[in-house]
Amino acid sequence: MAPQPNFPPNVFQGCLLEQTNARAVAARIIDGRAIAAELRADLSTRSSALCKAGIHPRLQIVLVGEDDASRAYVRNLQKSGDRVGIQVTIDELAENSMAADVRAHLERAGADPAVHGVMLQQPLPAHLSIRSIADAIPAHKDVDGTHPTNQGHLAFGQGTEFVPATPAAVMLLLERSPAWPLAGRRAVMIGRSVVVGLPVATLLLAHDATVTVLHKESADLQPYVRLAEVVVVATGVPGLIDGSMIAPGSTIVDVGTTLVNGALKGDVDFDSAVKVAGAITPVPGGVGPVTNVALLRNVLKAASATRV
Repeated sequence: MAPQPNFPPNVFQGCLLEQTNARAVAARIIDGRAIAAELRADLSTRSSALCKAGIHPRLQIVLVGEDDASRAYVRNLQKSGDRVGIQVTIDELAENSMAADVRAHLERAGADPAVHGVMLQQPLPAHLSIRSIADAIPAHKDVDGTHPTNQGHLAFGQGTEFVPATPAAVMLLLERSPAWPLAGRRAVMIGRSVVVGLPVATLLLAHDATVTVLHKESADLQPYVRLAEVVVVATGVPGLIDGSMIAPGSTIVDVGTTLVNGALKGDVDFDSAVKVAGAITPVPGGVGPVTNVALLRNVLKAASATRV
């Protein structure tokens, strides 16, 4: 058994007592599709205003390889962009492209005044390292927050031009949950990837939550998950978290998306968790739709800085 954390006297016992006395209620569904629709309306208004000023927002995505999930994602981004007046173009590179080739395409897009946002779609083919490429994305057009400078600003908690789209979506969903504001709340981030886990943990801290980060090398998920008022899961392990593991009334944000027998599944076992949680995001229909909108918001932010 993993050792218990060294809580101040009575804190651990008090949390358990609070959970025992909590009444199980049906969770509120945090509807990502509805939130995305609300945000898209604002994007359409802002995009129209930019077009009238002679600025036509454009996102260029560099896509390397034949990953089916990546292709589906960028095609969906194209459709989302069309709906709000943002042109999304895709620069497709062969699977065997070398880092120098990818960097050249990113730099070319960065130098194009008609392009306001530049994004490198991940995951990359196994032979490519994001660390050897990310700095080729111009920081002022880095709408998915991949450039080391933008990641550094995010880690420092200030001066960030662009928050990465998926972490931004998590925060947009939390803003509309019963857990908001986050100040003083116990939060757990399960997953520590540089794409989702670490940025989300940083953003939670920036809102004064008390944050525990768990990952595949953690000895145990408990008691941390059961003590948490907010749980964000991004591991790619379907059904990792179920209703027996969470606190009654907690807010659960499921970032996971894995295709299982033809159906999209999250990292949370929704059917059991929805009976215990106070609020929960579904998969599909939770984080995904808001991620697209968060990215396009960053494109408009970059376009708004343009001078005709």
